[in-house]
Amino acid sequence: MFINPFEYVDKKNVKKRVEKLKKKKKNMAPEDICRLLVKKKSRWCAAAGALSSLPASVPGLGTLVAAFLGTAFDIAAMGYFTAEMVLEVASCFNRRLDIPGTSREAVWVLASAVGAGAAGKGLAKAASAGLSGPAFSGLLQRLLLAAGIRATRSTFLRIIPFAGMLAMGAVNYYTCQRLGSLIIEYYSLHIYDEKWDGKTIEVKGEVADNGEN
Repeated sequence: MFINPFEYVDKKNVKKRVEKLKKKKKNMAPEDICRLLVKKKSRWCAAAGALSSLPASVPGLGTLVAAFLGTAFDIAAMGYFTAEMVLEVASCFNRRLDIPGTSREAVWVLASAVGAGAAGKGLAKAASAGLSGPAFSGLLQRLLLAAGIRATRSTFLRIIPFAGMLAMGAVNYYTCQRLGSLIIEYYSLHIYDEKWDGKTIEVKGEVADNGEN
């Protein structure tokens, strides 16, 4: 069963981390602070990719574990870290994370960054209605898979002993960096003050290249 990662991100901790970083880097522009956040999240994503391939170092059973359980772990980890990253950037641009509209907008932004096409349109409708229900979960899963998080496309890399760890780490790092840049671009162009009412804004889902020819 697919789990909506936005429901599990600790928004209070996200806000605390972002506020602490903003105070520490008070002379930096919001975009530059967000790049620091994205860089850190990219490292976590890279670590998840490497860890998902670790069992392949054991021949036989380890290869199967890396191919199946490793894939599931990678999808879950990347989904969570990506959702957390969007909310961190949103908080950096003074979005109130306690407003439901912030999470709905975050889904829209992620859909825009991924360029998920029909999935993005469906997510926009589901997000307008709320963040729960099997329909939303199914659409969000399609979105995360379209982002390049679908590790089954990289199963061959994952099962290569040792080298697969480096390869999967690099794939995840690049994916997170690419999405982070697009997410920062959106929020930097849609700045609100602290009185933002939580309404979502329609965005275009046409930017990200998922590496498919």
